[in-house]
Amino acid sequence: MRKIFYPFAFLLLLTACGTDSAKVKRLQMENDSLVLANTQRTEEFDELLSTLNEIEDGFQQIKDAENYLTISAQSNTDLTHSAKERLSNDMQMVQQILKNNKEQIEKLQKQYDQSRYQTAEMKKTIQRLSKEIESKTALIASLQDQLAKKDVQIAELSQSVSELAGTVDELAQETKEQQAIMAKQSQELNTAYYVYGTKKELKEEKILTGGGLFESSKVMEADFNKDYFTKVDVRNLKDIPLYSKKAKVLSNMPAGSYMFQKGDDGNLTLHINNATDFWSLSKYLVIQVD
Repeated sequence: MRKIFYPFAFLLLLTACGTDSAKVKRLQMENDSLVLANTQRTEEFDELLSTLNEIEDGFQQIKDAENYLTISAQSNTDLTHSAKERLSNDMQMVQQILKNNKEQIEKLQKQYDQSRYQTAEMKKTIQRLSKEIESKTALIASLQDQLAKKDVQIAELSQSVSELAGTVDELAQETKEQQAIMAKQSQELNTAYYVYGTKKELKEEKILTGGGLFESSKVMEADFNKDYFTKVDVRNLKDIPLYSKKAKVLSNMPAGSYMFQKGDDGNLTLHINNATDFWSLSKYLVIQVD
């Protein structure tokens, strides 16, 4: 019986050992698989977190520059050269960060889609970041447009000032020309001519024509000598000394607008009572003296 027991016990031992060894190997394989899976999961999460951190850092840089850009865009004051240079640099930096963040969010979405360990919280985070990048992009575009319009307005203002200066110069020149024209017109309007002389003298200059037995004399109807007249400014002419004791006005001057005054020597002076009325019918005054 003893000879039979040992081989049987050994067989049982071998069977037990074989069973335990297979179980250990299986457990070892399962453990290795879990470790590998955990490592992969950790790497995936580390990669996701790294991308998230880069995106958040980018948004923080945008936020730091955003306030200055907003204030500058909404300011009513002119920007200095250094301020414009800083704005240009900040705007370029923000645009580059926005571009990088957009690429990182696209990368994060792909990582999430390919990951075997997707979570609702991570999905919400990606959606929030996508909306935020859209919001920031729109905001920066708006600020850039405001700054551009401000520069345009400043340029337009400078152009308007230049055009206004040119217009002022043109108006000044036009005003000067108009003043010259008006002065000339005023001078012409206030210019008149008078002459006095004997009947013979007036006829010699063809100022007085006709006057036969059955014909009355005609005044300034022929080609008379205008150079014989004295040119005057009616605004300054009040009296015309005639150096004669007899005189009469031959030209058509309104009655009551003038009178003859006799001096101590008996000579007459024509006195104009109302210059406007006196010269209203004719700018040529003809006086015959004896």
